Amino acid sequence: MFTVRSLLSLGGKVKEEHISLLINAGLLTRQLIDPNMYWFAIPNIGSILKGLSQGREELMSFLNRRKYKEMPMAALEKKCLRLSPLDMRFHLRDLLGSGHLKTVEGPTGLVVKIVKD
Repeated sequence: MFTVRSLLSLGGKVKEEHISLLINAGLLTRQLIDPNMYWFAIPNIGSILKGLSQGREELMSFLNRRKYKEMPMAALEKKCLRLSPLDMRFHLRDLLGSGHLKTVEGPTGLVVKIVKD
């Protein structure tokens, strides 16, 4: 396991002020067990993760209510999500990349379908 000092010292000398700066910025937190060990932190990640999961649920729920559980990509991209601050295109790419959705070529263009288990 690498320590912060060893990782940061690859670019030069690391001083306690550098570590204090990262801690004060909220990017680093000390472990309670060992004061020489640190965790990296991402400030305000909770709201982003909440928006991501709610957007996924809303999009999947929307497609599940359709008769054939599919919809043209162009029409779907124009929809707005109520529960997520992230764009519909972001959620489409997320669910396509994770394998929950797939695209097939239809007569009017790409169609997004739910992948059956």
